[in-house]
Amino acid sequence: MVYEFDSGIKMLEGKMKWKVVYFPHQGTEVFGTNGKVPVHVTVDGHDFEHTLLPSRNGHYFVYNEFMRRAVGKELGDSVHVLLKECKENRQVVLPAYIEEALKNRNVLDAFLRQPDYIKREQIQFIELAKKEETKQNRIAALCGKLPATEQGGSSI
Repeated sequence: MVYEFDSGIKMLEGKMKWKVVYFPHQGTEVFGTNGKVPVHVTVDGHDFEHTLLPSRNGHYFVYNEFMRRAVGKELGDSVHVLLKECKENRQVVLPAYIEEALKNRNVLDAFLRQPDYIKREQIQFIELAKKEETKQNRIAALCGKLPATEQGGSSI
């Protein structure tokens, strides 16, 4: 089922200073869980794979930098959302230039052994860089954190 709603971009209450969009229905009733729910969202016509997260104020998704750049709206603005639960297993998409850099530094295997959410976060951090130099610096920093292996690594 697809849920369609308009919602304001708000600050998450609590310690995390995230901009979020709240799901206007009870996640427990709709999805049968109080936990995380993988979803596909369309925000003002732009598609994203995302996760609904639980809070005491209901489920929400983070209005991250990728969304902000695509949609162009800020805190307090209203967005139009189409949201659907993702039942299929989502795959991490590793851009070729990052995969090649990890292979060349013999850390690809270590990268691939990490949980998917960590891999997605690291890829997004690199991809958000506007300058090529910053991307390369972020890749180098990631490689410095991962243990090197004897071989160049395997492909996804």
